Amino acid sequence: MLEAPGAAGAHTVASRAAELGVSVGYLTAAVRSATGRTPGQLIRHAQVLEAKRLLAGTDMTVRRVAHDVGFADPAYFCRFFRRETGASPGQFRREAHEGPATESTESTTLW
Repeated sequence: MLEAPGAAGAHTVASRAAELGVSVGYLTAAVRSATGRTPGQLIRHAQVLEAKRLLAGTDMTVRRVAHDVGFADPAYFCRFFRRETGASPGQFRREAHEGPATESTESTTLW
């Protein structure tokens, strides 16, 4: 549901319906019937997945990631990303690069 990387554009249900040549109502009903989700939820999910991929796998700036997933305003992208994931883009990137948290391994002596 997203264009090629670098193609910032309107990621709206209306624009997707127009691309497909159907009404918003028809698209919403068809998508909900097939997936149990709304088209808007699918679009947001795709944007979050692509943003996570770019943040974890590249050294692109947050501004560039925002643009590539369809946001003209990096500040709005940061609010969107935090709302959807619970972490800021920078925090997500740091955690992705650090890997999963590991518990401290204390040496224990068996007697």
